[in-house]
Amino acid sequence: MEVIKPCPGQGSGRDKLLNQSAGFTLIELLISLAVITVLALNVFPNLTALLAQERTVVVTNHLSSALAFARSESVTKNQTIITCQSNDGSSCSKSGEWHNGWIIFADLNANKQRDNNEALLQVFSAANNGTHAVFNGAANIDHYIKYKSSGHAYPNGSFLICNPAVGTGNALIMTQSGRLRLSKRQRDGSAITC
Repeated sequence: MEVIKPCPGQGSGRDKLLNQSAGFTLIELLISLAVITVLALNVFPNLTALLAQERTVVVTNHLSSALAFARSESVTKNQTIITCQSNDGSSCSKSGEWHNGWIIFADLNANKQRDNNEALLQVFSAANNGTHAVFNGAANIDHYIKYKSSGHAYPNGSFLICNPAVGTGNALIMTQSGRLRLSKRQRDGSAITC
């Protein structure tokens, strides 16, 4: 049997492994930290704008679905249905700031205000996310929309929905027929700004 001996100076490599460290140097850690910081500074501002834009979309979708629901209820129940801005979730407020919340109810006595005998059909609470929703209705009516049993709406007008962190917004445009359409442009073709 032949025994193989390592050549002098080669060794088994065990000595080399014992002298090597398994960590990072201070310079490697500082460079890694600098790279992570630069990436974070580039990503977070974009993330903030994206979140603000998504919040605008959420308020737009909630408002459009609520108005579609109110129109549908007016036709199916053959009643006048009111959707109005509400700060407390139970009565109408005379404010055009719909981001503070709104309610939907059947207006049995046609006074455009919710009375105790008029049940709430839906309640939407305040957005509380920096998004603004303002209604500009015909005849300076900005705090309610009345749906007749035919589904027609009064007044016609538009909701401006935007978040100042984004700078641009959406318009929900209400026609007299009670239908809604979404626009991201003003009449002159420019973007809707907040």
